[in-house]
Amino acid sequence: MTTWTNLIAIAGGGALGSVSRYFITLVAIAIPGGSSMLGTTIANVIGCAALGGLIEYSAGEAILDERLRLALQVGFLGSLTTFSTFSSESASLAMDQRWLLTGLYLAANMVLGWAVLIGAAAVVKGWNA
Repeated sequence: MTTWTNLIAIAGGGALGSVSRYFITLVAIAIPGGSSMLGTTIANVIGCAALGGLIEYSAGEAILDERLRLALQVGFLGSLTTFSTFSSESASLAMDQRWLLTGLYLAANMVLGWAVLIGAAAVVKGWNA
């Protein structure tokens, strides 16, 4: 029974995350000079920050219900962040030999994503202190 409720929680979170990802992309495309790559970067940065905060918040004591944690971490954030899209877009830039943009795109997603994940975890850790 628990497995089914976990799967339903993940599916519900995933549905919300994927719709949020689509909305972010629509907004990014509507910005003058914006693109789907901007949307991917924004989604990945938001997702990394949220995951860092969530991991730190739920560390130690079991503060979050397991189904809520699964819905947020695996479902929502798993579908919000788009590593497969990121990989495809960066490969496309590289195949077009747009090296500077490829490097900037990789750095923005990897370095910025990593930095905000660590930063969000530190902020949440400070709140819990």
